[in-house]
Amino acid sequence: MTYNKLGFAFTGLRTLSFAIIDKAYKKTGETNLMTGLGFGLDIDDHVVTCNTRFSFEKKKDQPFLILEVQALFEIEKDDFLNKVKQDDDTYLVAKGLAIHFAVLTIGSARGILHSKTEGTPFNEFLLPTIDVNNMLEEDVIFKF
Repeated sequence: MTYNKLGFAFTGLRTLSFAIIDKAYKKTGETNLMTGLGFGLDIDDHVVTCNTRFSFEKKKDQPFLILEVQALFEIEKDDFLNKVKQDDDTYLVAKGLAIHFAVLTIGSARGILHSKTEGTPFNEFLLPTIDVNNMLEEDVIFKF
């Protein structure tokens, strides 16, 4: 299945968590960015969710800036039933489509991070370009 032949709409965006932890922040030293990517499925509403999580750290396991964002993508009902739903009652989001959803979600997270930190010293921390191909190696399959 090629994702551009599947009808969908970007229907929602949620900031699930945002935190600035002053105690964990140091002005000096290397900054590490920890990233996470996940997907969810709402069968009844034909919605695929893409979740991204970013945490900036100066010390291991002590983040000073955390952002978690969820984007919602509604799939056209016929496409959901005929392309996403599989004969074995699993649900498949093709790798290309999942990557596209991830790129849109990460781009949105970049804007949210800027907006939330604007006017603070933490505005210097930007989400870099991220090669989602390295984060997602195969199709996303849901089994219920």
